[in-house]
Formats: sequence, structure tokens, C-alpha cells
Amino acid sequence: ATQIVDTLFEESCQREGQSVSTSIRLLDMARYWRTEAGVDCWVIGHVFIQQTEDGLVTVERELQHGGTFVLKTSPSNGKVRFDSRFVQLTASLGDESHMFLRSGDRRLHYSGQTKVFTVRNAGHSAGFDEEGELRIF
Repeated sequence: ATQIVDTLFEESCQREGQSVSTSIRLLDMARYWRTEAGVDCWVIGHVFIQQTEDGLVTVERELQHGGTFVLKTSPSNGKVRFDSRFVQLTASLGDESHMFLRSGDRRLHYSGQTKVFTVRNAGHSAGFDEEGELRIF
């Protein structure tokens, strides 16, 4: 995966045109400030970024037709959350390690504690239990 990322980055850097000029324009217009509570804030185009003193980062992007994407990550507690109109995702490390993904009535859940993996769709469920056995509910 690293080689793919490196290749894509190098190819995009070699391209001149709209992407580079747009990036330069957005960075030139970027705003930064620090609140009285010590929260660092940036606005870059339609993206709002905050970082608190404990490391919690929140990234919000407004969409053209309403709604927002929100991504929150915290290095202090090992949690991440992504919310949009179409998808919700949470994941965490440590004692409560898990991954949960929801889109409409479709859900996917993995518990790092029990090792149970479950997929749900329209009232039906299937997955793997603690012993790795396939279960259909």
C-alpha cells in the first residue's frame, strides 16, 4: 500500500494545472486562530478543523447541498468517529475496542473484546461468534 500511495503522490505532484492552483489559493486564504480555551482552529475552504490541547481533532466539511461530514479522532483515548448523512462509523482501541459501521438499515459490528463479527441488513443478521463459527440469525 505504501508504494501505491507514494506513486499517486509523486504523479499528482508532477501534474500542473487546476489542482495545484486550487491548493495554493486555498492555502493562501486559510485562516487560523486560537480560542481562549486553547483550541487551535483552521478554516481551509469549506473545511473547519479544531484541535484541543489534549489532541482531540475535529474536521468538519460542509457539503454543497446541505449536510456535513464530521470526523473526530482522539489520540488520548484511541477513538475515531465519522458522521455523514449516509454513513456513521465509530472505532476504538483499548478496553472497549470495536468497529461499528452503519448505512441506512445496514450495519457491521466487530467487538475486539469478544471477537464477535456481525453484519445486519433489513432485519437479518449473520457473522462469526467468539469461536469463529459462522452464525446466521
